[in-house]
Amino acid sequence: MAGPLENLVVVDASQVMPGSIASMLLADHGADVIRIEPPQGTFFAHDLPRKSWERGKRSVTLDLAVPADRDTLRGLLATADVFIHSLSGADAAALGLDRAALELEFPALVTCALSAYGDDTPLAGRPYGESLAAAVLGTMAEKGTSHRPGPVYLGHPALHYGQAFLAVIDILALLRKRHENGLGEAVEVSLMDAMLAQSPMNSWWHPEGLSYIKKGDTAARDRFGRTRLVTGLFECGDGLYLQMHTGGLGGFKAAFDVLGFGDRIKAVQGAEMAIPLEDEEHHIARVEIYDAFLTQPRDYWVQAFQKVDVAVLPVLEPAEVLLDDQVEFVGQRIALPDDDFGTIYQAGPAVRFSETGPQAPTPAPRIGQHNAELPAMLARGKPQFVAGTQGKVRAPLEGLRVLDFSSFFACGYGGRLLSDLGADVIKVETPDGDQMRPLPSCFDAAQRGKRDVVLNLKSPEGLAAAHDLIAGADVVMHNLRPGKADKLGLGYAQLAALNPQLIYAFLPGYGSQGPKSKLKSFAPLVSGWTGLLYEGGGEGNPPTDGVFGNEDYNNGFLGAVAVLMAIEARYRTGKGQYLECPQLHSSLFTTAEHFLDADRKVVYGFRLDHEQMGFNALDRIYPTSDGHFVCISCRDDARFAALAAALGQPALAQDPRFAGPAARSRHDADLRALLETWFAGQTAEAAKAALDAAGAPAEVVREQGQKAWVDEVLLADWAEQSGRVIEHFNARFGHIREFAYFTELGRRYGGRKPSAPQLGEHSEEILREIGYDEDKIAALVAMTRKPPVAA
Repeated sequence: MAGPLENLVVVDASQVMPGSIASMLLADHGADVIRIEPPQGTFFAHDLPRKSWERGKRSVTLDLAVPADRDTLRGLLATADVFIHSLSGADAAALGLDRAALELEFPALVTCALSAYGDDTPLAGRPYGESLAAAVLGTMAEKGTSHRPGPVYLGHPALHYGQAFLAVIDILALLRKRHENGLGEAVEVSLMDAMLAQSPMNSWWHPEGLSYIKKGDTAARDRFGRTRLVTGLFECGDGLYLQMHTGGLGGFKAAFDVLGFGDRIKAVQGAEMAIPLEDEEHHIARVEIYDAFLTQPRDYWVQAFQKVDVAVLPVLEPAEVLLDDQVEFVGQRIALPDDDFGTIYQAGPAVRFSETGPQAPTPAPRIGQHNAELPAMLARGKPQFVAGTQGKVRAPLEGLRVLDFSSFFACGYGGRLLSDLGADVIKVETPDGDQMRPLPSCFDAAQRGKRDVVLNLKSPEGLAAAHDLIAGADVVMHNLRPGKADKLGLGYAQLAALNPQLIYAFLPGYGSQGPKSKLKSFAPLVSGWTGLLYEGGGEGNPPTDGVFGNEDYNNGFLGAVAVLMAIEARYRTGKGQYLECPQLHSSLFTTAEHFLDADRKVVYGFRLDHEQMGFNALDRIYPTSDGHFVCISCRDDARFAALAAALGQPALAQDPRFAGPAARSRHDADLRALLETWFAGQTAEAAKAALDAAGAPAEVVREQGQKAWVDEVLLADWAEQSGRVIEHFNARFGHIREFAYFTELGRRYGGRKPSAPQLGEHSEEILREIGYDEDKIAALVAMTRKPPVAA
């Protein structure tokens, strides 16, 4: 399948879901992915998400406990560029597949190991499982619910997708380093780091607790306090739901004019979020607004808000958005033949490339479907790659220059992830600055480690300076509204003429064209539109107020992936190109487990139950006798046998009803009843002790009322020593601690990058670097200064 990763060979032997998601993302964009599966498949191989997560790949069955099959795997690795696995350090060493052995035997191979918590954390050695990590790291307690008290099982697999994104970012960054240094390298990516990477927007430590939101329940109505901002879920008069976000110039006032509060909400010039709400305004925005929405049906409000350019979208079930006219226009809905449904409709490959666009993927293979092709796979020879011209580099992205023209979070966060891996990322701002600057922790999360230049792009001199910067850059990134970049003189055709090798990354809300292309896009609106709130609500329930993970993070992740894919393609073709990575596409990708059937009806890949306790009996949270909860993750055969032993019923592992994951799924109700009874007779600590002793993966669920884990880790010595947290003095906000590097690669090579830059902090040094003299620099800087306000 053609794409920016054409000719890249990936061997994926992982037995966890993020491995399948990561290799799907690579396969979707041209990589030849060989999926190594156990003879009976992984425990999730028979689940519906296989139809998406394994598409476009070739399946080969190997039993790594058999020496001959390990030799076959080694033969495949000798031909591969990338190896993905989920072996623990001890298991990898026992099989001769540990980092040292692989680097010695296959020096050009890039290896990515997927782990639970990493080897350098207090949780090292605890069992793998998204639900287990969500339990122990407090993610289940972070999101409130109107349906019941207590912690909530994650309905949306945000940690799985986050780990997959980080894995692909690291893989592609190491491939770039291989072009320059000639050697592969190994990296580990953990679920813990995936959780941290989806936390910095709302989490830092400040001695006075400075933040743009109130800490605690992230679904609370008053979480934004006195900030002149409304974003949330609202029920309308017809019982349907929508989400609104008032970000952007004038959005807050415009929204309340539509809602009928115009005479009680004052107009604010400039950045509305910089002016706190007065008492009456606060009551309207946090209390009265809910009753106002109940006065009209959803379609009325959607049309009214969109007419005045306020961001609003309906809240839909997963995959339902595939029927939307924007999805249809951009060709993002694809049809694949399917053995069970005849035809299924899925979202297509998420990133659009002008020069190396992928074709539609092939359907997911049957387990072992391509075993007969093994001889040809083994005969391919060693991997080939183009040598770079940068020279030896230490950090994976050292020597790459990225110009970031973005505003708000998503696109900027993608640039920050590139900066973490060694790229020189320059944030280009107008004299007014990014509208997100009044939101301290949020702004810093997206801009940490960058340099900053201010240019008046509406002046000929400022635009000329931008063009001179672009002429020597590798990447331009922005999320300007469609058409605005062209009007400013920053359109792709204009910049490609200046720099034919330029990679131009456009991260809009919905796409550059189409019926919704001009609408505003803010998180979490697109997440609700693509189904995340119904995922989190549970079967038969209304949508929940919020879930962990949203399109801002996901679009930042995917934007970084897309740029690195284009970098990989440029080594092969020598050409730059345009790429488009809308928030709509990244949100569709992160709900890829759901699809439409032949009648275009929604099919859930898996679904949170009505009680919001789990997907099934063996991956679920259970209440205990002391009022707490314990989470288990015991779906595969070995884990189920250990669970049966912990219950004092080892014969369950031989019971025909429970012989294999598929049989256990068919008799899920029986297992659930048995487990509910057992846990009801145990305290949480006693249950965990029994499960640990038997080797059955389990964790006590961290609950609401406890200090948030992210707040604890911000002050933890081990987190600072490992590079996950950095403490420094921010010029605007003083003494802070914030999350630093989200992957081992960043911690290994990132150094100590500072907090977000001040407006124009590096203007003079950046302009000197492109050869401007002091007089020209002074004139440009003078053009960006605001005139003093008259007394």
